[in-house]
Amino acid sequence: MEGAALAPPKQVTRQGYLIVTIVLGIAGSFVAMAAFGDGTYRVGPMLVHFGMRPATSGTTELTVEPFATGLKAGSVVAQTHSGFLALRSSLVGSIGESNIGDTITNSKDPLTMAEAIRDNGKTAFRKWALRLGLVVLAGGGAGGFAMALVGLKARRIFQGALAGVLTVGLLGLLAWQTYDIKKFSTVQFKPAGVTQILR
Repeated sequence: MEGAALAPPKQVTRQGYLIVTIVLGIAGSFVAMAAFGDGTYRVGPMLVHFGMRPATSGTTELTVEPFATGLKAGSVVAQTHSGFLALRSSLVGSIGESNIGDTITNSKDPLTMAEAIRDNGKTAFRKWALRLGLVVLAGGGAGGFAMALVGLKARRIFQGALAGVLTVGLLGLLAWQTYDIKKFSTVQFKPAGVTQILR
């Protein structure tokens, strides 16, 4: 009687393979996102480099690189959202000499810079999201491919890709829904090598 309630060994093995495929797909997506998900885009008068990494908490780092006279280089990190993604936006250039003044104004403090990126970055965000989606899909597929080699099951590639995309997508949605840009209102940029974290 008790033996009849147990799943057949073959079914248990299939479930085990599926779980490992999902784990490898998520891991592959995270690795790909961290390694290949960064991108540099025009945001109003600014050139901004975006990046995203898996993390233990939801933070955003704003960085100003020293590329123009009058620009105050520095960085700051704030606890801006829920979830397990760390976001990074780095001001790395200005679009043309005539826009340097606007770029300097837009980066005078963390809140001003964050709002300038939010207000002027819709097109950049769409392009970056598309890039991230493709990178995460490829990374998840690569994780699934590792399991597809065991038993030559091609469907594991798609299972890994789906697991990675869904996981990163849900974390991204959580970050977007809970994002609080006002966390940057009480902090200032610190010189390179000094990081301030607001919780």
